[in-house]
Amino acid sequence: MMTNNSTAILPTNQTNHVTCSQEISNSESYHYALNISIIVINTPFAIFAAISNLVVLITICKSQELRSPANILLCSLALTDLLVGSVTQPLFVAWRVMLHYPSTICISELLHSLYEAFLYVCTGGSFLCLAYLSTDRFMAVSKPLRYRARMTTGKATRNMAIVWISWIGFVVLRYSGIDEESSRMITSVVAGCLVIFLLAIQIALMISIKRNNIHSLHAEENSAIIAYKREHRCAVTIVYIFLALLLFLIPAVVVQIVLGFTSTNQSKTEIYVAISALLINSSANPLIYFWRSRDMRKAARRLFIGAKAENGVGTGSGSSDRNSGGSSGRSQEEAM
Repeated sequence: MMTNNSTAILPTNQTNHVTCSQEISNSESYHYALNISIIVINTPFAIFAAISNLVVLITICKSQELRSPANILLCSLALTDLLVGSVTQPLFVAWRVMLHYPSTICISELLHSLYEAFLYVCTGGSFLCLAYLSTDRFMAVSKPLRYRARMTTGKATRNMAIVWISWIGFVVLRYSGIDEESSRMITSVVAGCLVIFLLAIQIALMISIKRNNIHSLHAEENSAIIAYKREHRCAVTIVYIFLALLLFLIPAVVVQIVLGFTSTNQSKTEIYVAISALLINSSANPLIYFWRSRDMRKAARRLFIGAKAENGVGTGSGSSDRNSGGSSGRSQEEAM
């Protein structure tokens, strides 16, 4: 009787070692080809996302002409993408690398927990930032004069800070002892509401852009039309950002549909591919910013490449006074 009891109970350290060894040898999550693919795909995109979004933030912060309310809100989205490239993707890659070594398999559990937390924060933060940006652009395009009179850079910063504090509070609440089933249900409801709201506000934004384009063609060049033209380009940029997010979100939607008809273990490869696609979206956004904004491209060249700004000042000194009004208008219109 004593012999049976002594052999039935394993020491705690030995139990943990057996559990981790079983995970690395038997778990469906451990696939050599899958891990190599995740590492190869995510590593270069993580580096590009971190560098490109940092360039966006520095360019906007150091360029006085780019410090508009819309660009301040854009900085929040760029900051979220910077976190994805500098924290979330490296944690994702490090976790998959450690699964290859039995000596670090247990340590990888900590990395996995951190990765999931940052994935939740950054993904939700991106959706919230884009939702707020879309709402802001809808108001700017619908009522351009009222928007420009009420919205300031300070107010934009304060509003985005409130959004982020609210989201971080929600994430803390999610990890503060709520059972797994309730947490998944709350997450699904919040994600569903965000996606529906994003679709609705994007449709409303595109309708407003189309309607105001028609009105501007048949109206005189008054202050409202001028203000609308300055906000129009930024609104179209947000539409492109949303379409890019939708493109990278499609794999995740397809996987969720597949999970409804198959077991979870059979779809783990597809899950990690979908997550990688969603994370790559953080590398696409800076390309859209610089593609759409001539002023941002010029400011970045001036800051990082050392463009000869003095030549432009010297050759244009005679005409700068004559064209100051038109140039400032174009600068505001091209700000994003």
